[in-house]
Amino acid sequence: DLTFKGYFLDTRLRPKDEVAQMVENIKRDIRETRPRFVFTIDDAAFAMLYQEVLQYPEIKLVFTGLNRQLDFYDAKADFLDQRRPAANITGVFEYLFMREQFELLEAILERPLNKVAIFHSTDTIGGILRDQILDELANTPYAEQVVVYAAEDVPDMIEKAQQINADADIDAYIPVTMSLYDPAEDERKTMKDLAPILTRHISKVDLALNDSFAAYGFFGGVSIDFYQMGFQSGFLATKLLKGGDITQMDIEDARRSIVAINRTRLRELGMTISPDLQSVVDKWID
Repeated sequence: DLTFKGYFLDTRLRPKDEVAQMVENIKRDIRETRPRFVFTIDDAAFAMLYQEVLQYPEIKLVFTGLNRQLDFYDAKADFLDQRRPAANITGVFEYLFMREQFELLEAILERPLNKVAIFHSTDTIGGILRDQILDELANTPYAEQVVVYAAEDVPDMIEKAQQINADADIDAYIPVTMSLYDPAEDERKTMKDLAPILTRHISKVDLALNDSFAAYGFFGGVSIDFYQMGFQSGFLATKLLKGGDITQMDIEDARRSIVAINRTRLRELGMTISPDLQSVVDKWID
C-alpha cells in the first residue's frame, strides 16, 4: 500500500537555475505531503535535501550512492555520531573497492604497478570521486603510485589524454571525467559521450568505477554492484517500516563488488587474461 513519487535532477546537464527551481518544488512537496521516507540516490540529491528533511523528525531519509565523506555533510547540519545516526538519516555509502581494483590490475599485468592516473573533470562530482579514490588508497601500498590529471573542458581533456598516453610510467588510468563542456558543439557532455574520445586517445587500461562505464567502452575491472547497494538501502527502509529505531541502524558501506570486463576493449589493447582470472569475471561486455 505504498505510493511513490520520483524526481530526476539531471544535474550534469540541466542548467543550475532549473535544478534550483526543481529542488524548491521537491522541498515544497516534502512540506505539504510529509512522506514517510525520502530516498536520495547520489551526492547532489542528498546535499540539496538532507537539511530540509532534518526539520521533520517524523520523515526518514535513506540515502544510497554517496561518495563525498559524511563528515562534510555532518559539519553543515549535525545528524551523525561517528557512523551511527543521531537524527532521522541513514543509508549506504558507495564504497569504490579501489584496493581490490589495483590488486586485480596487478594480477592481470602479472607484475607490480608503476603508476595509475586519476583523470577527473573539475565539476563537483568529478572532484568528489577524485577525493574518494585518493582516500580509499591512502592507507594501502598503492598510495604513492597515483598521479592526478584534471580536465576543464573537452579540448583540455584530449590534451591531457595524450599526455597520459605518452607517459610510459603510467600503466592505467581511472576515467572520472563526469561532465565537461564541449566548445565545438556548445554543450556539456557526460561519460557516455566522452568515453569514445578517451579510448581513441589513450591506449592503456581504463579502470572503470562501475559496469556501466565498461559498457561505454572502457576496459572495466572491479565495479560496485549497484543492484546490491540499492537492495541494502531498501532493506534499511523495510526495517524502519517495521518499527525499527533509525538511531540503531548504522550507516553502511556498499558490501559487494563485481568484476566486469569489456571484451572489445581487451582486444583493442592487445591483452589476454589467464584462465584463472577469467573465472573470477562476473560480467563480460561486448
